[in-house]
Amino acid sequence: MFWWPAEAEWADRLASEPGTGHLNPLNPKTYQVFKNVIHDVAALFPEPFYHSGADEIIPGCWKADPTIQTFLSNGGTLSQLLEIFINSTFPYIVSLNRTVVYWEDVLLDANVKVDPSMLPPENTIFQTWNNGPSNTKKVVASGYRAIVSSSDFYYLDCGHGGFLGNDSQYDQKAGSKTENGGSWCGPFKTWQTIYNYDITYGLSDEEAKLVLGGEVALWSEQADPTVLDARIWPRASAMAEALWSGNQDKTAMKRYADAMDRLNEWRYRMVARGIGAEPIQPLWCIRNPGMCNTVHPFV
Repeated sequence: MFWWPAEAEWADRLASEPGTGHLNPLNPKTYQVFKNVIHDVAALFPEPFYHSGADEIIPGCWKADPTIQTFLSNGGTLSQLLEIFINSTFPYIVSLNRTVVYWEDVLLDANVKVDPSMLPPENTIFQTWNNGPSNTKKVVASGYRAIVSSSDFYYLDCGHGGFLGNDSQYDQKAGSKTENGGSWCGPFKTWQTIYNYDITYGLSDEEAKLVLGGEVALWSEQADPTVLDARIWPRASAMAEALWSGNQDKTAMKRYADAMDRLNEWRYRMVARGIGAEPIQPLWCIRNPGMCNTVHPFV
């Protein structure tokens, strides 16, 4: 089916982008397939985690199914549908000695979410992506561990415009502009933006202990092998230093200025090793230390 039916409001879409389709929690075959996939993946990868997704449930898609229509007309809710799915899959994943990772939506979505009592914190981790530090705060304040992938800081695909055809937002009048460049999560996340983000901002010491770390995300609507290296590197390297070594010096000052020199050298080392990392300064700057700064290097 076409993902956004003619004359439909955005809230009544069948998907947030093409193409359409959700797993049906009321179809027993869903769980036959799901468990086979889980079993095979768990056998392939020894890591003690399994990411079970469950983000961005689109109500219009579920509502288009006759069996779900009957369920809802008999008093069922969309959240109960998700709870049926979680109840039917979560115990199986745990039985394979895996901690289950879900996107934050399972806990925080405004319309489709589960009762937290269904998901014991010892077996559950949430990955946050919306609203910067705010949603991370909500997750850890509920007693859960968190992985931070804030779209405001860590989405490497942002800022490259939209991929949909006939997008009217590009039909700009003279003197006007598209503030986000046509990207829902624009602007482009620079290495400085990534480096300076504190994933425990606004958290108490106890809450901060529940933040396991962060993960950059490169979604693939506009990424393939031809651009992969440049989209990831060296921006992911900036995140790595910030998470492993911190982004502040002993006086709590951000050290992005001297990080530039390290990152620039590292970028050229990656290129020498055959990695197509994006340049962050002209080559002249690395050959003339301090001369590309705003502060005079000899004063």
